[in-house]
Amino acid sequence: MLSVQTPAKINLFLNIRPRRADGYHAICSVMQAVRLWDRLDVTPREDERPDIQFSCNLPAFEYRAKDNLVVKAYHLFWEKSGLPPLGLKVHLQKEIPIQAGLGGGSSNAAAMLCILNHLSHAGFNSEQLRLMAAELGSDVPFFITGGTALASGRGELIEPLPAQFCEELPLVIIKPLNLSIDTGLAYHRFANAARYESRSPDHLLAALKEGHHKRRLRDEVELESYLLNDFERVLLPEYPMLSQMAKHMREAGVKRPLLSGSGSAMFGFTESSRATRKALQEAFPKEHYEIFWTQTYPGGPMQITNALSDDHMLRALI
Repeated sequence: MLSVQTPAKINLFLNIRPRRADGYHAICSVMQAVRLWDRLDVTPREDERPDIQFSCNLPAFEYRAKDNLVVKAYHLFWEKSGLPPLGLKVHLQKEIPIQAGLGGGSSNAAAMLCILNHLSHAGFNSEQLRLMAAELGSDVPFFITGGTALASGRGELIEPLPAQFCEELPLVIIKPLNLSIDTGLAYHRFANAARYESRSPDHLLAALKEGHHKRRLRDEVELESYLLNDFERVLLPEYPMLSQMAKHMREAGVKRPLLSGSGSAMFGFTESSRATRKALQEAFPKEHYEIFWTQTYPGGPMQITNALSDDHMLRALI
């Protein structure tokens, strides 16, 4: 069995710009992978059919399997590569909250493309995989390499920043269990309610770079002052729960709580001290919220298990 972990992401900077001719909004974003994972387990199909057999720990995902980005990525890869499909049994273990602005589905799709590229020896490079990924969704290209990256266009144009550009920083992510926000609807609301203002991430990028060289970013630079998410201008007033979440996070010691993507998850940079954990657990009871203590991650999909050699796996698949 081949097992690959797929990371979540946060948006350190998200500036929304006017609609393009194709109807999508242009954006400028600094995206950052984090150590919060889904997992893809891949084995050869026992019945040897040249297709994907998809399962998931969430029954709703299995019921709508043909709409899942993992399944779409599987079919797109063989279409683009022109190679005969390998029959695969793919199980998705979901841990990243859905409709949270954390990119779980996009990460799963990117990992599937990388896995198929590896198993088939198709030889696509990262840029070719990103072009393929862009057909699946705006966030998918980022997850081909993950780490820290500057995103533009509708989000599909990715400029990866050098490995270890940003030191690994501790953070907390909080997701309300009873609030999910559709990304398309969030963009529609922004278009109707907010003015467009072009902002530059240069100060944030300089702070991240400076923090890496000084090793202790939090002691040297007020990173929080450079964080930005334009969605907050319309979503925090519309959803009082989000405003209350930000308030409670600040009271617990998180200097700058920030919405990730279109939400509904919020995150903030903070050490996992006993006092901070206690304050957040009291403010966000587990009956209504999920709390994830994690840190930034400098990579993309990560192989964790391969019980078969590549040649053995390919012989079993062909």
